[in-house]
Amino acid sequence: NEYKSYLSMDLEAAVDDEEEEQGIDIVDPEGNFIKYDDDEAEGEAEEEEEVEENVTLGNNEAIDPDLVATIAALGSYEGDQYIKGEECAICIVDIIKFLRLENKHLCDIRLQIAKSKCMEKDLLPILSAYADDSDIFDAMVRLLVNITMAPLLCMSDEENKLDKKQRTKIELEINNYLRWYKQLFLRFNAMKYFSSKISHLLELGKTNRSDDDDMVLERILIIIRNILHVPSDTNEELEFQHSASTHDKLVLSIIEYGISDLLLYLCGSRNEEQHCILALEIIFLLFRDFDAQTLAVADAAGAVDEGVDKELQSIKEKEDLIKRQKMLSRKGRHSRFGGTFVVEGKKSITDKDLIYHKDIKKVKDFSFDCEKTMQRHTRFNEIVEDRTSVRLSTPEVRQKLKDLSVQFLDLCYNRIMKTVKSLLCRNLGSANDESFYMWACKFFMQFNRLTDFKIQLVAETLSIDTFSYILSIIFKFQEDIKTLSAKQVPEKRKTAKRLHKAIMAYHEMLENLYLMITSKDSKIKNIGTVIENTIFYHQEYRELPTMLLKQFHTRVFTKSYLSDLVLCTHLYVRMLEAYTKANTLIVQETKRKSGKKTTKKKKRKNLLSERELKEMWEGDIESEVIKILSSDSIQTDHVRPFDATSDFSMEQQRILTKHKIQDLLKSGSFDEAVALYRAAREVWPDSASFGYNDMAIIDESNVIKSIFMSNEDIPEMMTDEGSNERVTEAEHGGGDGGEIYSVKENKFQNNEYHMLYARPGIVQAYCHLLQFFEENNVSVNHATVKMLYRITKLAMTPLMYQVTFFITLRRILGAPKVSDYKELQKFAAFMVRKFVVTLKETPLVCVDAVFWKSPEDVLMIDHNYDESKLPLKKKTVQWTPQEEEELKDLYQKWIDKANAVDLCEMIAQDMTTGEKQRMDVKRKIIELKLVDSRNAEVLNRKPKNKIDWLPDERDALRSLYEEFKYERDPVALIQEKLDTKSRQKIIKQLEVSMGVRKKDLDVNRTIWTKDDDEELVILYNHLSESFIGDALLDAIVDKIPKPRTSEMVKEALIRLKLRRDERSKTHFWTKAEVAVLSNIDNATDKKSAVEDIKRKLVDISYDDILTKLVHTGKLTTLESGKLLLEFTNSDDEADFESDDEDEIEEEEYDFFEIPSILNEIKSAMSEEINWISDVLRTAITNREELLDYDTVFLVPRTDAHHNALQNPSFVSLLKCIGFTPPLSSFETYWKINSDISDTILRKGHGILAGDSLCLDGEDADSAKEQQSDSENDDLDSVFEKMRSQSENAFESEKENIDSFVKNSNSSMSKRKAILDSDSDTDTQPTPSKVKKRQVVMAFSDSDD
Repeated sequence: NEYKSYLSMDLEAAVDDEEEEQGIDIVDPEGNFIKYDDDEAEGEAEEEEEVEENVTLGNNEAIDPDLVATIAALGSYEGDQYIKGEECAICIVDIIKFLRLENKHLCDIRLQIAKSKCMEKDLLPILSAYADDSDIFDAMVRLLVNITMAPLLCMSDEENKLDKKQRTKIELEINNYLRWYKQLFLRFNAMKYFSSKISHLLELGKTNRSDDDDMVLERILIIIRNILHVPSDTNEELEFQHSASTHDKLVLSIIEYGISDLLLYLCGSRNEEQHCILALEIIFLLFRDFDAQTLAVADAAGAVDEGVDKELQSIKEKEDLIKRQKMLSRKGRHSRFGGTFVVEGKKSITDKDLIYHKDIKKVKDFSFDCEKTMQRHTRFNEIVEDRTSVRLSTPEVRQKLKDLSVQFLDLCYNRIMKTVKSLLCRNLGSANDESFYMWACKFFMQFNRLTDFKIQLVAETLSIDTFSYILSIIFKFQEDIKTLSAKQVPEKRKTAKRLHKAIMAYHEMLENLYLMITSKDSKIKNIGTVIENTIFYHQEYRELPTMLLKQFHTRVFTKSYLSDLVLCTHLYVRMLEAYTKANTLIVQETKRKSGKKTTKKKKRKNLLSERELKEMWEGDIESEVIKILSSDSIQTDHVRPFDATSDFSMEQQRILTKHKIQDLLKSGSFDEAVALYRAAREVWPDSASFGYNDMAIIDESNVIKSIFMSNEDIPEMMTDEGSNERVTEAEHGGGDGGEIYSVKENKFQNNEYHMLYARPGIVQAYCHLLQFFEENNVSVNHATVKMLYRITKLAMTPLMYQVTFFITLRRILGAPKVSDYKELQKFAAFMVRKFVVTLKETPLVCVDAVFWKSPEDVLMIDHNYDESKLPLKKKTVQWTPQEEEELKDLYQKWIDKANAVDLCEMIAQDMTTGEKQRMDVKRKIIELKLVDSRNAEVLNRKPKNKIDWLPDERDALRSLYEEFKYERDPVALIQEKLDTKSRQKIIKQLEVSMGVRKKDLDVNRTIWTKDDDEELVILYNHLSESFIGDALLDAIVDKIPKPRTSEMVKEALIRLKLRRDERSKTHFWTKAEVAVLSNIDNATDKKSAVEDIKRKLVDISYDDILTKLVHTGKLTTLESGKLLLEFTNSDDEADFESDDEDEIEEEEYDFFEIPSILNEIKSAMSEEINWISDVLRTAITNREELLDYDTVFLVPRTDAHHNALQNPSFVSLLKCIGFTPPLSSFETYWKINSDISDTILRKGHGILAGDSLCLDGEDADSAKEQQSDSENDDLDSVFEKMRSQSENAFESEKENIDSFVKNSNSSMSKRKAILDSDSDTDTQPTPSKVKKRQVVMAFSDSDD
């Protein structure tokens, strides 16, 4: 309250009556009042809103008395010494709170603090006097961070609060105060105290500094950044162009007090990576107004002055030539005819000639537009102002900055560039921090190149990774500009400035690369050649210049951006031309395609049959391979089966390696084949394709044999033959219907590459830059003319026949004849001569000169606008009036069914002419406006439930396939009959509806004809009497006339129903097996006869034998049932089967080995073990709930699953649990067979789930015996009860035996169904006991 009363008294004494009447006052940084008269703004003040009335600080209502009281309590001067107040630290914190609560639109608190000169009178004096007081210093640092913020950061971005003029006024006012603060920091030597504080904090070390200390260090760096970021005064820069400005003095202060050395430490230290980006930004601001070329020659006495003198001398030379031309054009005698003249050819407002009342020399300048008002032009095409400038400053400043640049390169350039790049790639920096990285890359690499080129100093940014990173940044900025709308011009210009920095960095890297290529040091030259090959090979680098030139627009990009882009393009094209002259360049080309991603397989040439491969292996190859494997002279150092730089994956290279081994063995290079095999085993140790270490020689020989005997097809994308084309899927368009890119490798042609620049947008950008030939330097003009000359050599000269370009040529020809313009004037004369020749041949070209032309227009000009002479294009479809009427009728017919059919396709099919395609119909419908824009999607709509194949078509396909399946190309013959279906649709339908495999439809397949079937049947009938099973198959393969594999013969036998399909559950009886059943015909004891048959047919069960005897009529159904019941009731038979099956189970499913295998692989394959457990649980659930006993396949879902199936320990685990490996002929996946018992599945699942497994023999045996006895007792009791019921049923129904026999067929089928259904039950202790229950249930059901 005391401070408030003191303040009110002070204000009353300070403000007199005249100032109160005048109203609004504004104080400048020097304390002077700028007064405004209220009468001038009286009308506007009444309409302004309350927010707008308080914009200026001169209004007494905007002054916050609490803030004034707080500032007054900070302290005061006592003589020359500043004495702080009792609550100085608290007051500083209160000021920070005031700033937090200020109006973000008006910045009233910030401006009031500046008006009160608090920075000069209180804040900086406190900083200098009490720098050792940590509390005050920390609070002061926090306050200075807020006060020195740029207006763009402290003002709100919300709209509709202030108009643009008011906002600009406040921004300019804050910038004026910030410039004043910049001078105050110099006056009070603030950098001295900041330097001592930073040194103290860095001496503590990273481990001893607290989080608060790190925060203070970061805030000090932010204050230095904010002060250096303050924009310089334009008037001051013009006044002190060759002397030290305020910014230069601040730079000298930073270097003098050692802050620059501390920044170098922060940039080079590994423990201070969190401050790297901020330190790099401060270094950027130190060099903001300077150019690397200026600093590079700073040590040479008078070098900068010599450059200035040369520039002045060139300007003076041009001015002298202009004066000389004027003197030569002046006539020797003065004209005495002055006054009034009549101008012939120009009419006045009457029909008479125009009367001219001025000097005759000015007649050529006469125009009717002199007195007209200028028409306002739209700001849409407003050219961006180029405000970039380079200061010279004093020699002392230049020398200091040059020394700092040398130290930065020597000590920390590579380190900080690597760190900053890593932070940016991990998105740990602020927005747009890439700009500082780009600037540092350009500035210091240029400085190193111009001083003494040392590649080791900039090695971090002279690498392929850095080229790729800069390319990605350029693409990012370019996409940002594209995504912004046309109204967001300020945002586009900001992004364009950042893109400009990236282009300059890329240009400087090319300059350094050019020095590396032309270096005399072979090592540097080789490194440069590697980078050069990369940026020439990839299409992204080659198309970067054309992409950026097409995007150029004067409203967004500056002239300096275009100049740097043209120079960068010129250097890249020149390097590319020089490389192609000395070398043959193979480049990568990517073309966009549409459709689904496909991977074609390429048939391997000269495929041998399995018999031929076997003969070759058993001939010479096997002995040679074993001999080489036995020797110790196998060298694998020179063999590289895996290439890390290849585009193929590990799996693809593994397949290629197998085929290479096979080819080497066929060609007789056995040593190389074995060496490649051994090397591949080291690369892929977990893959079973190449075996394992410490294998026996015979095992290695068997692995090599399996590789040699394989006849797999290679995907076309993995072959090097023919066109080097690969098909890859787009990153953003995966899946079906996504974008696909075709990648090719072709020989580079310079003319084809130059044609990319022969585009209207690119030519227009070059012509626009040539308009400023007087302002451009010589290198820019040379690069521009060189590119335009390349376009003329491509016979594309008419692209430049445009009026604005001719105006530029006229200015060039009228320019002084100096050396700088010599090349330009030569090119201008060349273009004029070309145009005159074209004008004589094609007079109409003068009409086209108003417009920019495309390559198609150039073609028209070359052929004198005669379309008949143009190259033939695709013939346009002509529509007659009758066809248009027919189209309208068909459209009305099909429009109601558009959801179910393809509208355009159906109309095209119903057209009477039949010559119209779908796209022709679509274009004509749009042309006739039959569908409006709101319903245009109906033309592209695909039917929801489209039926490709009707039932009649499927029947026709089936009959046609049966007719042509033995032909060489059955699909082509079917397609001729079904002309409305494509080849792909026919193949797909055959696979779905008839199960035909795609390889059976291949043109290059081995054909099996009807004659082959007849020969096979004859051979089978002959050999089936002597052989059974696989022996019969082998005998047929050996005896068959044509070379056929065992797989082909097996499939043919199954197709002809001469062999049982192993995938079928029912037993297939051969003729030899049926012949064995004839032993029962004359037997008196049926039981002994069946037992004799069983001993001969061991693999066939009693159930199958008795069923076959019933079907052949050798036994009745009743006899079969009684015999089966007797066999299952026999104790000896039950014990035999039980013991036999237990031995089989123990042999195949050894559960006591599972814990050791799990301990070995559980840590590395926990996910894969859970996968097996889930499959087992699914199989058990299906059997318990759904009674589904079908085969369950183990389908791998991830790469880890695939890799696990190659692990030998994992494979052993699968076999122990009960999984069956796939058959090599036609199966792919591991499986759980339907005949495996539920007990085995539950036991395996329990072990995997973590249940304990008893390993002691006695305990295990006793547990098993107790469990089996209890189960047998329960089952026997049930069995006896059911058997007694069945016997009673037989006695009571004995009279109905005859009817029972008559219905034997139906009873057998019913019994079989019950047996099949009952086999899916859960309680199965042993297969023999399950058969008891099945038989009883079968007979009881039959009796009912």
